[in-house]
Amino acid sequence: MNSPLRSIHSSKHQRGLSLIELMVAMLIGLFLILGVTQIFINNQKSYLFQQGQVGNQENGRFALAILNQELSKAGYRSNPIKAFPAGTGQGCTFSEGTSVIAASSTSVCIRYQAANKADANCLGGSLASADQDSIVTPYRQTNPIVVEKIWFDANSSSITCSTGSTSQQLVTGVAALTFDYGSGPADSKSVTNFSTSPTGTVGSVRYTILMKSPGTASIRDTDSTSAALAEWKRRFGTGPDDSNQIYQLVQGTTMIRNQMQ
Repeated sequence: MNSPLRSIHSSKHQRGLSLIELMVAMLIGLFLILGVTQIFINNQKSYLFQQGQVGNQENGRFALAILNQELSKAGYRSNPIKAFPAGTGQGCTFSEGTSVIAASSTSVCIRYQAANKADANCLGGSLASADQDSIVTPYRQTNPIVVEKIWFDANSSSITCSTGSTSQQLVTGVAALTFDYGSGPADSKSVTNFSTSPTGTVGSVRYTILMKSPGTASIRDTDSTSAALAEWKRRFGTGPDDSNQIYQLVQGTTMIRNQMQ
């Protein structure tokens, strides 16, 4: 037979948590879960922000390289002493000797002669068989003329190139693009003014690109303002709506062949 003292001692060891103790434990656990969740959300936003910046930098460098590559072709002639004849292409009208047409502030037409049989246009396409056969020597003859149009497609947020009857995106993730054309008197071969609507011979082309981070929106805090987007609107007076993504400005200039001293 158990003594009363031993029965009381055993019942104390078998007693569970009280309701107050349980609620306190649940509250502490809830605070811990909220803290861990907030750390995870902050780390995820930081990761997406960094990824957006890296994507803009890579796309921006690629966009500058592509535009410089194509614009540096403008004005190339296999026979340097023979000027370009008047002609048309891609909706642009070229006067004699002209290799660059300022179609608009967001599009430019260029033309050049193929350098060799393996020459490729902005789409990566090769010359037609007949044009390749017409190239016998690299110089002192009139090689086939290639006309390209480089323009900003707002629907696909891309820099696009058209040649012949085909168009292709060159760079995606572009929020805006503006061409400024450096022009001056035809006989001076110098630039005296940059404008989106040049009145003289175009000697250089300056391109400003507003890159937009890939992926979904809400990478930035909703109460912050993109400095790059604000700078774009300050320069050009208008711009795209802020979609709460990461923006970056890149700019380059290409001198037009045979138009600058």
